[in-house]
Amino acid sequence: MTLGKLGRAALLVTACASLLSMAPGVASAATCSGTGCDNRDPEVTGCASGATTVGSSSTAKGLFELRYSSACGTKWVRFSAYQGGSTRPGKDLQLTVWDRPRNKYVDFFASPAAGAHWGNMVYSPGATRCGWGQADWNGGATFDANAKASTC
Repeated sequence: MTLGKLGRAALLVTACASLLSMAPGVASAATCSGTGCDNRDPEVTGCASGATTVGSSSTAKGLFELRYSSACGTKWVRFSAYQGGSTRPGKDLQLTVWDRPRNKYVDFFASPAAGAHWGNMVYSPGATRCGWGQADWNGGATFDANAKASTC
């Protein structure tokens, strides 16, 4: 039994569809925008996908980064490999991000365990717009880590 032109075309379309379904998925669209992203998790909202580092500092606890999502217009802070530990009164890791033009701060209190940690976001459109990230693990009068965008 041979397939006619229509049958071969249908078989080709089915094969292509099967191959596409096995390809890595495209990142889902972000679930927030603008100030609606304030104080939300960049991973859960999809904003972390395709984000870039716009400021960083090397610390005793690891590389501290200020991240930016062009899809969401947000910034947040991240330790991709925090070394662990905190002597803060609550024994937590404080992560703060600030959008200077709006004077909007977002604080996040993370576990002091070693590993990856990031804070919630602040709406701060533009990679160079003045955004500032800070971390505190000692509970002192000043933050232990700072990272800022280039216009600050």
